[in-house]
Amino acid sequence: MNVTTDSETPSYTTTTIKSPPGRHDYLFVVGFFLTTIFLFTITYVYYICKRSRSPPPSETNEDAHNRHLIRLSRGLDEDVLVTFPTSVYSETKVPHTGTVANGSGCSICLGDYMPADVVRMLPECGHLFHVGCIDTWLKAHPTCPMCRTSPLGVST
Repeated sequence: MNVTTDSETPSYTTTTIKSPPGRHDYLFVVGFFLTTIFLFTITYVYYICKRSRSPPPSETNEDAHNRHLIRLSRGLDEDVLVTFPTSVYSETKVPHTGTVANGSGCSICLGDYMPADVVRMLPECGHLFHVGCIDTWLKAHPTCPMCRTSPLGVST
C-alpha cells in the first residue's frame, strides 16, 4: 500500500469584480443630497417651533402670558348677594304657590335639606340652595345653577 500524496495545491484564480465607473461618485452625490435635505428639514422645524412660541412684537410678556388664560365671567358681589332672601328651610314658602318648600336637596352640594338648614331663594326663579353653596356659586357665576337665569332680573 503505497499512498501517494499530492503535494501540489490547486491553484485558484482570483478575479476581482470591478464596479462600474462612477458608482462611488453616485453614492457620494446621493448621500450629500440626503444629508442636505435632512439638515434643511431640521432647521425648518426648529424655526417653526420657535416662531410659534415667541410673542408677536407688539405684545408684552404679560400679555403673552395672559392670552392663554381662560376668560371667566365674573360673578356677583357680596353686596348683591345679601339682598337675596334667606330663611330656615322648614319655614320657607314657595312664592308662586304659597306652599311650604318640599324640594329634596341642594342641587349644588347634592345634600338633603334639614329642617334647621338656612337656605337662600333666588328672587327671579325661586330655586332654593344652602346659603354657603349658592353664595360661593354666585361669586363665580352670575346665573342660577339650575335654570341659568340671572337672579338680578337681567339677561346675561
